[in-house]
Amino acid sequence: MNRATMILFLRATILCFGLTGVMASVQAQTQEPAAERPTPPPGFRRAPPPPKPVAEEYLLLGNETRGSGEAELAVDPTNPDNIVATGMGTWQMIPGCEAPEVNCKDFHNFPNSTHPVSASTSDGGRTWKHFILPIIDQGDDYKDRTRCPDPFAGSTKDGVLLVGCEPRETDPDRYDPPGGTALVVSTDGGRTWSKRVEGISDYTGPNFPKFAPGLKPRHAAHSPWDRPWLTFDDRTGAVYLYSSGGQTNIDTGHPDTYRTQSYFTVSHDKGMSFGTINALDTLEWPQSGRADIAAGLGSLAEIYVAREVPDSENATCPCQVWGISFDEGKTFDRHVMENVTIAQGAATGFGPRGGNGSLGKVIADPTTEGRFSVMRYMPEPAPHHEFSTTNDNGKTWSDWTSVSSVPGAEGYIKHATKYSRWGVIGLVWKAVYPGGSFELWSAISRDAGRTFSEPLKVSSARSQPRNYYRQSMNDDTDSIDMSQDHLYTLWGDTRAGFQASWFGKVALSSYQFGE
Repeated sequence: MNRATMILFLRATILCFGLTGVMASVQAQTQEPAAERPTPPPGFRRAPPPPKPVAEEYLLLGNETRGSGEAELAVDPTNPDNIVATGMGTWQMIPGCEAPEVNCKDFHNFPNSTHPVSASTSDGGRTWKHFILPIIDQGDDYKDRTRCPDPFAGSTKDGVLLVGCEPRETDPDRYDPPGGTALVVSTDGGRTWSKRVEGISDYTGPNFPKFAPGLKPRHAAHSPWDRPWLTFDDRTGAVYLYSSGGQTNIDTGHPDTYRTQSYFTVSHDKGMSFGTINALDTLEWPQSGRADIAAGLGSLAEIYVAREVPDSENATCPCQVWGISFDEGKTFDRHVMENVTIAQGAATGFGPRGGNGSLGKVIADPTTEGRFSVMRYMPEPAPHHEFSTTNDNGKTWSDWTSVSSVPGAEGYIKHATKYSRWGVIGLVWKAVYPGGSFELWSAISRDAGRTFSEPLKVSSARSQPRNYYRQSMNDDTDSIDMSQDHLYTLWGDTRAGFQASWFGKVALSSYQFGE
């Protein structure tokens, strides 16, 4: 660099730094002084951050146009990030009905008034894909079946997901035209689904399971397929589909007089087909209330209230019946349960809804052969649930264990309970408060029902009472499933201003046990 060039470079550098200093000086003169933070008074402490919610919960299914009720969910036990949920998506308002009587007509008469609104997730519930369960849109042979209420769901031990509902015809003049149960199967965590599989139904044909000879099911008033459920034998792989609300007049003495008779059918190919449909009772042990079943390890247990039993039982009925089968329900060894007393003259059609002492649910422990637990709801002296457990297929039973009551609750409704595939009992229920508002609560047991955790609230706020003018009558059940680490639940809630199904997820480590 020559001397002239060096002089020019130095002058430019001095000029640059000079301008920078001038600008900094101007900025310093024009900038307002920072406001001084007031000094906290003596003893001042900042408020702690709000506690982290114990439960994740949010609205999952339904909106202000088409709500959701009676939702069911299934969790893949091999990958709990895979979850599928389905609800009874019914119109919030029937066409031609004006507010406030938006249900002035019966939705049974309208095509598409109830769809199986559904959602699946592959990341544990962080994101969901919403869709309509592919059952009522499969071919011309289903063109008359335009509704599909009463959803049900479950999973095999190796992660095959089964989800279904009740495809029904619609008719402008008939309250309850023919229908049945059907399901679809997913082997990839809910990403794709099989063709429709037929279950218990009003229909006959090559694809429809047949009723066993001698049965006389009522093919009307959504019988014999009303309110289906699934239960799984993890030892044999048998999948049981059963309907609790069937009816028959086989022994009532009058063709127009019906009694309850529940039906079931078995699949040996993970739900891709089902066999002969059988009844859960017999003429010697006739049902008086709806039955419930649970598949054990190579066994099938049943409970129901009977209107009469053989004289050898020396029992006064209605009475609580226990049955156990080791041949997939072809035969049952039954007896009247001595530790259960049914209030005489009490309604027995729906188990513990009336708190009459009858059993509301039987569940099987997939980790222990011969272990089943039964649950009942007792309204007094304070609303609570009670559990009793057998470890010898029902020969003997433990004393009743009570789950602690929820303070301030007037009663409980819509309980759901099950064993996880790791041997933990989960229980959810709605606690109803004065005026009809409610919250969803839960509890678990890690020792087969000998002790239960303190009740843990899942819902973060109370829901207003169900609004029967917004299709809230279509919400008869809530749902529960579990992974090794979490409890999952779906329940009907109206906090959003309309009937919807809310999803909840609670870590099992969050439950607290007394000393």
